[in-house]
Amino acid sequence: MGTEAGGIYKLNDGQALTGELFFRSGLISIDQLCHALYVAHKNSLPIGRVMIMLGITKTRVLEGALTLQNLVRQNLLSLELAIKCMTYLGTERVRVEEVLSELGWSGNPHKDEGNLGEILVEAKILTRKTVDDALGLSKHIGLPLCRILVLQGMVSNKLLSASFKAQDVIRSGRVKKEEAIQALASVASMLEFEKACEKAVEPKQPFIKLEELLLLARLITREDLFRLEREAESRGFKTIGEYLPGLFNAPIIAGAVRLQAMIARFELNPLSAALALRLIATKEMSLSDSLKEVSKEPAPYNGEISLYHLLRLSGLVTAFDLRRLGHLPAQSTSEAIEERLIKTGILNKASLDAAKRCHLMMKEGFLTAEQALIVLQHWSWSGEGLTRVLEKLHWGPGNMPTLHAQAFRN
Repeated sequence: MGTEAGGIYKLNDGQALTGELFFRSGLISIDQLCHALYVAHKNSLPIGRVMIMLGITKTRVLEGALTLQNLVRQNLLSLELAIKCMTYLGTERVRVEEVLSELGWSGNPHKDEGNLGEILVEAKILTRKTVDDALGLSKHIGLPLCRILVLQGMVSNKLLSASFKAQDVIRSGRVKKEEAIQALASVASMLEFEKACEKAVEPKQPFIKLEELLLLARLITREDLFRLEREAESRGFKTIGEYLPGLFNAPIIAGAVRLQAMIARFELNPLSAALALRLIATKEMSLSDSLKEVSKEPAPYNGEISLYHLLRLSGLVTAFDLRRLGHLPAQSTSEAIEERLIKTGILNKASLDAAKRCHLMMKEGFLTAEQALIVLQHWSWSGEGLTRVLEKLHWGPGNMPTLHAQAFRN
Protein backbone atom coordinates (compact mmCIF):
# COMPACT_ATOMS: atom_id res chain seq x y z
CA MET A 1 0.00 0.00 0.00
CA GLY A 2 2.99 2.32 0.07
CA THR A 3 4.30 4.34 2.97
CA GLU A 4 2.16 7.43 2.50
CA ALA A 5 -0.93 8.24 4.51
CA GLY A 6 -3.11 8.02 1.44
CA GLY A 7 -2.50 7.31 -2.19
CA ILE A 8 -3.93 7.63 -5.68
CA TYR A 9 -3.52 4.08 -6.79
CA LYS A 10 -1.65 3.48 -10.05
CA LEU A 11 -0.39 0.04 -10.88
CA ASN A 12 1.85 1.46 -13.60
CA ASP A 13 3.78 3.38 -10.96
CA GLY A 14 5.00 0.09 -9.50
CA GLN A 15 2.27 -0.04 -6.85
CA ALA A 16 0.82 -3.30 -8.20
CA LEU A 17 -0.08 -4.95 -4.93
CA THR A 18 -1.84 -8.28 -4.85
CA GLY A 19 -4.47 -7.30 -2.31
CA GLU A 20 -5.41 -4.19 -4.29
CA LEU A 21 -5.98 -6.19 -7.47
CA PHE A 22 -8.34 -8.52 -5.61
CA PHE A 23 -10.18 -5.63 -3.97
CA ARG A 24 -10.58 -3.49 -7.08
CA SER A 25 -11.93 -6.40 -9.09
CA GLY A 26 -14.56 -7.03 -6.41
CA LEU A 27 -13.22 -10.47 -5.44
CA ILE A 28 -12.66 -9.48 -1.80
CA SER A 29 -14.23 -6.91 0.53
CA ILE A 30 -12.46 -4.03 2.25
CA ASP A 31 -12.80 -5.98 5.51
CA GLN A 32 -10.96 -8.94 3.99
CA LEU A 33 -8.29 -6.71 2.43
CA CYS A 34 -7.50 -4.87 5.67
CA HIS A 35 -7.57 -8.08 7.72
CA ALA A 36 -5.20 -9.85 5.31
CA LEU A 37 -2.86 -6.83 5.24
CA TYR A 38 -2.74 -6.74 9.04
CA VAL A 39 -1.90 -10.44 9.36
CA ALA A 40 0.63 -10.26 6.50
CA HIS A 41 2.49 -7.25 7.92
CA LYS A 42 2.39 -8.49 11.51
CA ASN A 43 3.99 -11.79 10.51
CA SER A 44 6.12 -10.54 7.57
CA LEU A 45 4.24 -12.84 5.19
CA PRO A 46 3.24 -12.36 1.53
CA ILE A 47 -0.38 -11.20 1.42
CA GLY A 48 -1.26 -13.84 -1.17
CA ARG A 49 -0.19 -16.61 1.20
CA VAL A 50 -2.22 -15.03 3.98
CA MET A 51 -5.35 -14.77 1.83
CA ILE A 52 -5.11 -18.48 1.05
CA MET A 53 -4.50 -19.29 4.73
CA LEU A 54 -7.60 -17.31 5.72
CA GLY A 55 -9.71 -18.92 2.98
CA ILE A 56 -10.22 -15.61 1.17
CA THR A 57 -9.04 -16.88 -2.23
CA LYS A 58 -7.82 -19.96 -4.09
CA THR A 59 -4.31 -20.79 -5.26
CA ARG A 60 -5.41 -20.76 -8.92
CA VAL A 61 -6.78 -17.22 -8.66
CA LEU A 62 -3.73 -15.98 -6.76
CA GLU A 63 -1.35 -17.37 -9.39
CA GLY A 64 -3.34 -15.57 -12.08
CA ALA A 65 -3.24 -12.33 -10.10
CA LEU A 66 0.55 -12.52 -9.75
CA THR A 67 0.92 -13.06 -13.50
CA LEU A 68 -1.29 -10.05 -14.26
CA GLN A 69 0.54 -7.92 -11.71
CA ASN A 70 3.88 -8.72 -13.33
CA LEU A 71 2.55 -7.75 -16.78
CA VAL A 72 1.22 -4.42 -15.51
CA ARG A 73 4.54 -3.64 -13.83
CA GLN A 74 6.27 -4.18 -17.17
CA ASN A 75 3.76 -1.83 -18.86
CA LEU A 76 2.61 -4.71 -21.06
CA LEU A 77 -0.96 -4.67 -19.72
CA SER A 78 -3.24 -1.84 -18.62
CA LEU A 79 -4.64 -1.65 -15.10
CA GLU A 80 -8.20 -1.65 -16.42
CA LEU A 81 -7.67 -4.86 -18.39
CA ALA A 82 -5.91 -6.52 -15.44
CA ILE A 83 -8.89 -5.80 -13.18
CA LYS A 84 -11.29 -7.10 -15.84
CA CYS A 85 -9.23 -10.30 -16.11
CA MET A 86 -9.36 -10.72 -12.33
CA THR A 87 -13.17 -10.72 -12.33
CA TYR A 88 -13.14 -13.60 -14.83
CA LEU A 89 -10.48 -15.52 -12.89
CA GLY A 90 -12.51 -15.22 -9.71
CA THR A 91 -15.82 -16.39 -11.15
CA GLU A 92 -14.84 -18.91 -13.83
CA ARG A 93 -12.39 -21.81 -13.83
CA VAL A 94 -10.17 -20.49 -16.62
CA ARG A 95 -6.46 -19.89 -17.08
CA VAL A 96 -5.08 -16.37 -17.25
CA GLU A 97 -3.83 -17.01 -20.81
CA GLU A 98 -7.38 -17.85 -21.95
CA VAL A 99 -8.89 -14.77 -20.32
CA LEU A 100 -6.29 -12.44 -21.83
CA SER A 101 -6.82 -13.93 -25.28
CA GLU A 102 -10.61 -13.64 -24.93
CA LEU A 103 -10.24 -9.95 -24.06
CA GLY A 104 -8.10 -9.32 -27.14
CA TRP A 105 -4.65 -9.13 -25.53
CA SER A 106 -1.89 -10.84 -27.50
CA GLY A 107 1.54 -11.58 -26.13
CA ASN A 108 3.38 -13.85 -23.74
CA PRO A 109 1.74 -13.56 -20.27
CA HIS A 110 4.83 -15.06 -18.63
CA LYS A 111 7.28 -12.59 -20.14
CA ASP A 112 9.65 -11.19 -17.53
CA GLU A 113 11.98 -8.55 -18.93
CA GLY A 114 14.73 -7.43 -16.61
CA ASN A 115 13.97 -10.13 -14.06
CA LEU A 116 15.51 -9.71 -10.63
CA GLY A 117 17.82 -12.74 -10.76
CA GLU A 118 19.44 -11.66 -14.03
CA ILE A 119 19.95 -8.12 -12.75
CA LEU A 120 21.69 -9.31 -9.56
CA VAL A 121 23.96 -11.66 -11.54
CA GLU A 122 24.88 -9.02 -14.13
CA ALA A 123 25.67 -6.51 -11.37
CA LYS A 124 27.99 -9.18 -9.87
CA ILE A 125 26.09 -9.05 -6.59
CA LEU A 126 25.24 -12.77 -6.68
CA THR A 127 26.57 -15.74 -8.63
CA ARG A 128 24.49 -17.63 -11.18
CA LYS A 129 24.48 -20.72 -8.94
CA THR A 130 23.19 -18.76 -5.94
CA VAL A 131 20.32 -17.32 -7.99
CA ASP A 132 19.50 -20.70 -9.58
CA ASP A 133 19.43 -22.40 -6.16
CA ALA A 134 17.19 -19.66 -4.77
CA LEU A 135 14.91 -19.89 -7.83
CA GLY A 136 14.58 -23.63 -7.32
CA LEU A 137 13.59 -23.08 -3.70
CA SER A 138 11.23 -20.29 -4.76
CA LYS A 139 9.39 -22.58 -7.20
CA HIS A 140 9.07 -25.40 -4.67
CA ILE A 141 7.87 -23.13 -1.90
CA GLY A 142 5.79 -20.60 -3.81
CA LEU A 143 7.47 -17.52 -2.34
CA PRO A 144 8.95 -14.77 -4.54
CA LEU A 145 12.67 -14.94 -5.30
CA CYS A 146 13.21 -11.63 -3.51
CA ARG A 147 11.86 -13.02 -0.21
CA ILE A 148 14.05 -16.13 -0.47
CA LEU A 149 17.16 -14.00 -1.04
CA VAL A 150 16.41 -11.71 1.91
CA LEU A 151 15.50 -14.53 4.28
CA GLN A 152 18.68 -16.41 3.44
CA GLY A 153 20.74 -13.26 3.98
CA MET A 154 21.91 -13.08 0.35
CA VAL A 155 20.75 -9.47 -0.04
CA SER A 156 19.61 -6.79 2.42
CA ASN A 157 16.24 -5.04 2.24
CA LYS A 158 18.02 -1.83 1.17
CA LEU A 159 19.85 -3.57 -1.65
CA LEU A 160 16.62 -5.30 -2.69
CA SER A 161 14.89 -1.92 -2.87
CA ALA A 162 17.69 -0.56 -5.07
CA SER A 163 17.44 -3.66 -7.28
CA PHE A 164 13.70 -3.09 -7.73
CA LYS A 165 14.39 0.49 -8.81
CA ALA A 166 16.93 -0.74 -11.35
CA GLN A 167 14.39 -3.29 -12.57
CA ASP A 168 11.74 -0.58 -12.91
CA VAL A 169 13.88 1.80 -14.99
CA ILE A 170 15.04 -1.09 -17.22
CA ARG A 171 11.47 -2.24 -17.85
CA SER A 172 10.19 1.29 -18.49
CA GLY A 173 13.06 2.01 -20.89
CA ARG A 174 13.96 5.24 -19.07
CA VAL A 175 17.60 4.13 -18.69
CA LYS A 176 19.78 1.78 -20.73
CA LYS A 177 20.16 -1.61 -19.09
CA GLU A 178 23.97 -1.35 -18.89
CA GLU A 179 23.74 2.00 -17.06
CA ALA A 180 21.18 0.68 -14.57
CA ILE A 181 23.32 -2.41 -13.86
CA GLN A 182 26.44 -0.29 -13.32
CA ALA A 183 24.56 2.04 -10.96
CA LEU A 184 23.23 -0.93 -8.97
CA ALA A 185 26.73 -2.39 -8.61
CA SER A 186 27.92 0.96 -7.20
CA VAL A 187 25.01 1.06 -4.75
CA ALA A 188 25.82 -2.49 -3.60
CA SER A 189 29.43 -1.50 -2.84
CA MET A 190 28.29 1.55 -0.89
CA LEU A 191 25.73 -0.43 1.14
CA GLU A 192 28.34 -3.08 1.94
CA PHE A 193 30.62 -0.35 3.28
CA GLU A 194 27.81 1.12 5.43
CA LYS A 195 26.53 -2.24 6.65
CA ALA A 196 28.74 -2.50 9.74
CA CYS A 197 27.76 0.97 10.93
CA GLU A 198 24.03 0.65 10.41
CA LYS A 199 22.09 0.49 13.65
CA ALA A 200 18.97 2.52 12.94
CA VAL A 201 15.60 0.83 13.15
CA GLU A 202 13.09 2.06 10.59
CA PRO A 203 9.79 3.25 12.08
CA LYS A 204 6.68 1.27 11.25
CA GLN A 205 5.02 2.78 8.20
CA PRO A 206 1.23 2.70 7.66
CA PHE A 207 0.15 -0.16 5.42
CA ILE A 208 -3.56 0.68 5.48
CA LYS A 209 -4.35 3.98 3.76
CA LEU A 210 -6.63 6.63 5.25
CA GLU A 211 -9.27 6.13 2.58
CA GLU A 212 -9.29 2.39 3.25
CA LEU A 213 -9.77 2.99 6.96
CA LEU A 214 -12.68 5.35 6.18
CA LEU A 215 -14.16 2.69 3.91
CA LEU A 216 -13.71 0.01 6.56
CA ALA A 217 -15.48 2.30 9.07
CA ARG A 218 -18.38 2.63 6.57
CA LEU A 219 -17.87 6.40 6.38
CA ILE A 220 -17.48 6.15 2.59
CA THR A 221 -18.57 3.54 0.03
CA ARG A 222 -16.55 1.76 -2.67
CA GLU A 223 -18.12 4.12 -5.20
CA ASP A 224 -17.07 7.09 -3.06
CA LEU A 225 -13.50 5.75 -2.92
CA PHE A 226 -13.13 5.44 -6.69
CA ARG A 227 -14.81 8.84 -7.24
CA LEU A 228 -12.49 10.49 -4.70
CA GLU A 229 -9.46 9.03 -6.45
CA ARG A 230 -10.56 10.51 -9.77
CA GLU A 231 -11.36 13.89 -8.21
CA ALA A 232 -8.08 14.07 -6.29
CA GLU A 233 -6.07 13.22 -9.39
CA SER A 234 -7.94 15.70 -11.60
CA ARG A 235 -7.32 18.48 -9.05
CA GLY A 236 -3.60 17.78 -8.87
CA PHE A 237 -3.39 16.11 -5.46
CA LYS A 238 -0.59 13.56 -5.17
CA THR A 239 -2.50 11.49 -2.61
CA ILE A 240 -6.10 11.16 -1.47
CA GLY A 241 -4.75 11.84 2.01
CA GLU A 242 -4.09 15.44 0.91
CA TYR A 243 -7.64 15.71 -0.45
CA LEU A 244 -9.57 14.22 2.49
CA PRO A 245 -9.23 17.13 4.99
CA GLY A 246 -11.56 19.16 2.77
CA LEU A 247 -14.23 16.46 3.00
CA PHE A 248 -14.14 15.44 6.68
CA ASN A 249 -13.85 17.50 9.84
CA ALA A 250 -10.59 17.79 11.78
CA PRO A 251 -11.43 15.31 14.61
CA ILE A 252 -12.22 12.56 12.09
CA ILE A 253 -9.03 13.09 10.08
CA ALA A 254 -6.86 13.44 13.20
CA GLY A 255 -8.43 10.32 14.71
CA ALA A 256 -7.97 8.38 11.47
CA VAL A 257 -4.27 9.32 11.28
CA ARG A 258 -3.70 8.27 14.91
CA LEU A 259 -5.57 5.00 14.41
CA GLN A 260 -3.65 4.33 11.18
CA ALA A 261 -0.39 4.62 13.12
CA MET A 262 -1.69 2.33 15.89
CA ILE A 263 -2.51 -0.34 13.30
CA ALA A 264 1.00 0.00 11.82
CA ARG A 265 2.49 -0.59 15.30
CA PHE A 266 0.12 -3.58 15.78
CA GLU A 267 -1.40 -1.92 18.86
CA LEU A 268 -4.85 -2.20 17.31
CA ASN A 269 -6.33 -4.42 14.60
CA PRO A 270 -8.08 -2.81 11.59
CA LEU A 271 -11.64 -3.78 12.58
CA SER A 272 -11.27 -2.29 16.07
CA ALA A 273 -9.71 0.85 14.59
CA ALA A 274 -12.60 1.18 12.13
CA LEU A 275 -15.14 0.82 14.94
CA ALA A 276 -13.34 3.52 16.97
CA LEU A 277 -13.28 5.84 13.94
CA ARG A 278 -16.99 5.30 13.35
CA LEU A 279 -17.71 6.25 16.97
CA ILE A 280 -15.64 9.44 16.53
CA ALA A 281 -17.62 10.32 13.40
CA THR A 282 -21.16 9.35 14.44
CA LYS A 283 -21.15 9.81 18.23
CA GLU A 284 -18.65 12.71 18.33
CA MET A 285 -16.52 10.80 20.83
CA SER A 286 -12.90 11.64 21.55
CA LEU A 287 -10.27 9.17 20.40
CA SER A 288 -9.56 8.00 23.95
CA ASP A 289 -13.27 7.48 24.70
CA SER A 290 -13.82 5.61 21.46
CA LEU A 291 -10.88 3.30 22.24
CA LYS A 292 -12.30 2.61 25.71
CA GLU A 293 -15.64 1.72 24.13
CA VAL A 294 -14.00 -0.56 21.57
CA SER A 295 -12.05 -2.35 24.32
CA LYS A 296 -15.37 -3.57 25.76
CA GLU A 297 -16.05 -5.61 22.61
CA PRO A 298 -14.82 -9.23 22.34
CA ALA A 299 -11.27 -9.24 21.01
CA PRO A 300 -11.13 -10.28 17.32
CA TYR A 301 -8.40 -12.45 15.84
CA ASN A 302 -5.12 -10.73 16.73
CA GLY A 303 -3.13 -11.90 13.71
CA GLU A 304 -0.96 -14.45 15.55
CA ILE A 305 -0.06 -17.58 13.57
CA SER A 306 -1.35 -20.73 15.28
CA LEU A 307 -0.19 -24.28 14.53
CA TYR A 308 -3.25 -24.72 12.32
CA HIS A 309 -2.41 -21.52 10.40
CA LEU A 310 1.16 -22.76 9.89
CA LEU A 311 -0.16 -26.03 8.46
CA ARG A 312 -2.29 -24.04 5.99
CA LEU A 313 0.51 -21.62 5.10
CA SER A 314 2.98 -24.40 4.39
CA GLY A 315 0.52 -26.33 2.25
CA LEU A 316 0.65 -29.42 4.48
CA VAL A 317 -3.12 -28.90 4.89
CA THR A 318 -4.92 -27.73 1.72
CA ALA A 319 -8.39 -26.37 0.97
CA PHE A 320 -9.33 -29.85 -0.34
CA ASP A 321 -8.17 -31.35 2.98
CA LEU A 322 -10.44 -28.94 4.85
CA ARG A 323 -13.44 -30.15 2.84
CA ARG A 324 -12.51 -33.72 3.78
CA LEU A 325 -12.14 -32.70 7.40
CA GLY A 326 -15.63 -31.20 7.56
CA HIS A 327 -16.70 -28.92 10.41
CA LEU A 328 -13.74 -27.67 12.46
CA PRO A 329 -13.74 -27.17 16.21
CA ALA A 330 -14.05 -23.55 17.35
CA GLN A 331 -10.51 -23.69 18.74
CA SER A 332 -8.27 -24.25 15.72
CA THR A 333 -5.23 -25.19 17.81
CA SER A 334 -7.04 -27.84 19.86
CA GLU A 335 -5.83 -31.40 20.23
CA ALA A 336 -9.11 -32.48 18.66
CA ILE A 337 -8.19 -31.08 15.26
CA GLU A 338 -4.70 -32.61 15.43
CA GLU A 339 -6.25 -36.00 16.15
CA ARG A 340 -8.68 -35.64 13.23
CA LEU A 341 -5.89 -34.64 10.86
CA ILE A 342 -4.05 -37.86 11.74
CA LYS A 343 -7.15 -40.11 11.71
CA THR A 344 -8.33 -38.88 8.30
CA GLY A 345 -4.86 -39.45 6.84
CA ILE A 346 -4.47 -35.79 5.90
CA LEU A 347 -1.26 -35.65 7.96
CA ASN A 348 1.06 -38.33 9.23
CA LYS A 349 2.69 -38.10 12.64
CA ALA A 350 6.06 -37.05 11.19
CA SER A 351 4.49 -34.07 9.39
CA LEU A 352 2.56 -32.99 12.46
CA ASP A 353 5.66 -33.28 14.65
CA ALA A 354 7.71 -31.24 12.16
CA ALA A 355 5.02 -28.54 12.11
CA LYS A 356 4.90 -28.51 15.93
CA ARG A 357 8.67 -28.10 16.13
CA CYS A 358 8.64 -25.22 13.65
CA HIS A 359 5.74 -23.59 15.47
CA LEU A 360 7.60 -23.82 18.77
CA MET A 361 10.67 -22.24 17.19
CA MET A 362 8.41 -19.43 15.96
CA LYS A 363 7.06 -18.87 19.46
CA GLU A 364 10.60 -18.95 20.86
CA GLY A 365 11.62 -16.25 18.38
CA PHE A 366 14.09 -18.45 16.50
CA LEU A 367 12.10 -18.54 13.24
CA THR A 368 9.70 -16.07 11.65
CA ALA A 369 6.42 -17.38 10.23
CA GLU A 370 7.83 -16.97 6.73
CA GLN A 371 10.97 -18.95 7.59
CA ALA A 372 8.89 -21.66 9.25
CA LEU A 373 6.77 -22.22 6.16
CA ILE A 374 9.91 -22.37 4.00
CA VAL A 375 11.46 -24.94 6.35
CA LEU A 376 8.31 -27.09 6.35
CA GLN A 377 7.88 -27.02 2.59
CA HIS A 378 11.57 -27.77 2.00
CA TRP A 379 11.36 -30.60 4.55
CA SER A 380 8.23 -32.09 2.94
CA TRP A 381 9.74 -32.48 -0.54
CA SER A 382 13.42 -33.01 0.29
CA GLY A 383 13.03 -36.07 2.53
CA GLU A 384 15.78 -34.72 4.80
CA GLY A 385 15.61 -34.30 8.57
CA LEU A 386 14.36 -31.00 9.94
CA THR A 387 17.70 -30.11 11.54
CA ARG A 388 19.50 -30.75 8.23
CA VAL A 389 16.98 -28.55 6.39
CA LEU A 390 17.56 -25.73 8.89
CA GLU A 391 21.31 -25.98 8.35
CA LYS A 392 20.98 -26.02 4.54
CA LEU A 393 18.87 -22.87 4.70
CA HIS A 394 21.51 -21.24 6.95
CA TRP A 395 19.17 -21.29 9.94
CA GLY A 396 21.07 -23.95 11.86
CA PRO A 397 19.99 -24.83 15.41
CA GLY A 398 23.23 -23.73 17.07
CA ASN A 399 21.79 -20.36 18.03
CA MET A 400 18.41 -21.45 19.36
CA PRO A 401 17.51 -18.86 21.98
CA THR A 402 16.30 -21.09 24.80
CA LEU A 403 17.01 -24.45 26.37
CA HIS A 404 13.39 -25.35 25.71
CA ALA A 405 13.90 -25.07 21.95
CA GLN A 406 17.25 -26.87 22.09
CA ALA A 407 15.74 -29.80 23.97
CA PHE A 408 12.93 -29.99 21.42
CA ARG A 409 15.11 -30.71 18.39
CA ASN A 410 16.36 -34.10 17.28
